[in-house]
Amino acid sequence: MNWYELYWQRITPLHLFLWPVSQLLILFQSVRRFLYRRAILTSIHLPVPIIIIDSITTDSPVKTSLIIQIANILKAAGLRPGIISRGYPDNHRPPTRVTISSHPHLTGEKSLLLTYHLRETCPVWIGYDRIETAKALLNAHKECNVLICDDGLQDLRLQRDFEAVIVDTSVINSGNGLIMPAGPLRDSFARLKHTDAVILAGHQRRIPDITDEIRTIHTRPQKEHFFNLSWPELTADAAGLAGKRIHAIVCDPDTQNFLDNLEFLKLTVTPRVFPENHHFIATDFQSDEAEIILIPEEDAVKCLSLHDDRIWVLQQEYRVDPGLREIILKKLREKFMDPKLLDILVCPLCKGSLIYKKDRLELICKADRLAYPIRDGIPVMLEDEARKLPDEEEIK
Repeated sequence: MNWYELYWQRITPLHLFLWPVSQLLILFQSVRRFLYRRAILTSIHLPVPIIIIDSITTDSPVKTSLIIQIANILKAAGLRPGIISRGYPDNHRPPTRVTISSHPHLTGEKSLLLTYHLRETCPVWIGYDRIETAKALLNAHKECNVLICDDGLQDLRLQRDFEAVIVDTSVINSGNGLIMPAGPLRDSFARLKHTDAVILAGHQRRIPDITDEIRTIHTRPQKEHFFNLSWPELTADAAGLAGKRIHAIVCDPDTQNFLDNLEFLKLTVTPRVFPENHHFIATDFQSDEAEIILIPEEDAVKCLSLHDDRIWVLQQEYRVDPGLREIILKKLREKFMDPKLLDILVCPLCKGSLIYKKDRLELICKADRLAYPIRDGIPVMLEDEARKLPDEEEIK
């Protein structure tokens, strides 16, 4: 167990000293919510729907996997999602796009991990100001018609169309039940009454202060597996790696959790531990003894420039109930009923404006002579789904 996890679980004189600060934070957040509800403070409305995905605790291993799933759900429905994030807590940089070649020390491991898994199909941008970051993304990627905000639970300036909050009910994340800085909670459980969905991770099926009116979605860990960093399509389970000479490379503070996972998978490894912000170079992996080198996902993104076929990445995926897809798409259907939103959509190929044909439920690209269908209330912006307009059909 890491020192900060131990800190979250205990109540010591230091926690009692910080408890009044936690109460002031709760009061501050409550006052801000009241002011925004009464329109005394003004929130910003962006031209496309905004989906907020955040955790009630300071960190959640589920969130990255969940955001990837939601992005894939939106893409499968024909939408063009983009992702915005702070990158890392003390990021004060202007809006920047995250690419595979971005440096993890500048972007943060998790935003780079999102880019790695989604590749070029879903742009990821980071920046200190979420609203400015969203505007920069939409300006650079005019085809994006929905944004996923990785965090933003407490950024009430940003109007949201759907908000889901992850609650990890395991003991290690629920901790002492106190609000930051005395505990791991970023807000009280009462905050969950004002969200669209609560996503439960962990073994506990219910949590206090959640009424039956709030939609609760469960997520379950899938069987852990490994993929090759150089060739991601190559995968293996623990049985496929057993019996080989395995080294495990990990940075603090993830050491114990990672090694415990490998022990649970019955893998015998030789561990090598590096400092938390270590910059990996090729010599870190030079070992004639190792047939396999295992590394956690958060550290793997620091090694994308290395080319060593022995590096395998431990991946833990989480699957959510199918109901999450339905409630997200239901919210988006309500948004896309507004013709003003349909009028700002652009063709994903030429980036030109589209003509909304209400009678045929189509969006027409005059330049490419393509008709994108509006299916079940969702504009399907996929070239394979578009109807090629015959030359004799007049576009008005």
